[in-house]
Order: sequence, then structure tokens, then C-alpha cells
Amino acid sequence: MANPVQLPPAPMANPVQYKWLPGPVGEMLRSASLATTATIPLGSTSLVVTTGHVGVNINTGALVHSSLEAEFHAVLDCLDAALLHAGVERGLAAAHKITAYFTARECEEVMLGVFRQRFPGHTPTWASVVVAELVNPGMHAELQAEAIIASCGTQGNGN
Repeated sequence: MANPVQLPPAPMANPVQYKWLPGPVGEMLRSASLATTATIPLGSTSLVVTTGHVGVNINTGALVHSSLEAEFHAVLDCLDAALLHAGVERGLAAAHKITAYFTARECEEVMLGVFRQRFPGHTPTWASVVVAELVNPGMHAELQAEAIIASCGTQGNGN
């Protein structure tokens, strides 16, 4: 009797769930074939990863140039909305990791000040990199965040 032909296993469906924010920020990302967030199942939890966000007014889609503080508030608005939309109940207040790209070293101090004002007591891990420029002209920062959605209803570190 001949050996039966072994067929390769059927490809698994991609378990990653991609989402786009409603409104102009989500539409800009969708038109560039980029998701606002990717949610990756990890057993009883899921890891939510955002795309990099710059200082875009979440309601109009316009780049915010009025001041560094205003630009950085807009960055945090987008990250917070992205995480909330992906199901992270406390949004950016539950992020465990933030990666920041700045066009000048001095921008980090301003961003951290804005972050501490908005999320007092929250202590995610944070990595900052200074780059020559960002893809969006005139922007001073681009941030990406990660957070966990726990099935038991607790998210982040409770701060």
C-alpha cells in the first residue's frame, strides 16, 4: 500500500485584529494602508500596539503647530483615543510602553511634562530617540504605545 500524500496544513487565519479610529485620523491612516492599532491575542490577554502618532488634531486632521505643548497634547490625544478605541479601558493611562521619536533632545522634557500633567502617577516604560526629522514636516515628536487588555477586567498597573 502506497503512503498517502501529505498535504500542507491549511493556513491559519491571522489572529491579529486591526482597527482604525473613526474620523480624520483613522481615514488618513487607512488611506496610507496603516492601521491605528493592532490587537494581538496572547492567551487570556491581548497586546494592543498603536501606530506612531504625531501632533494631529483628532477632530480636524490638521497638524498642530501653535506650540510644542499643543502639538504634544495632540499626540497624546491620538494615542489615548487609539487605545480606548481598541478596547483598553483606561487608554493611554494603561499603556506599559511608549516609544518616542523627537527632532531635538529638548523636546523630551516638554513631552514628559505634558505626559505627567495628563497622566499623573502613571509610570510606563519609555524609550526616547532623537532623529534628524520626521516624515511629517514641522512635527517635533512621534509616539507609539503598547498596552495589555486583560480578560479579567484589570488593565495596566493600576496607577
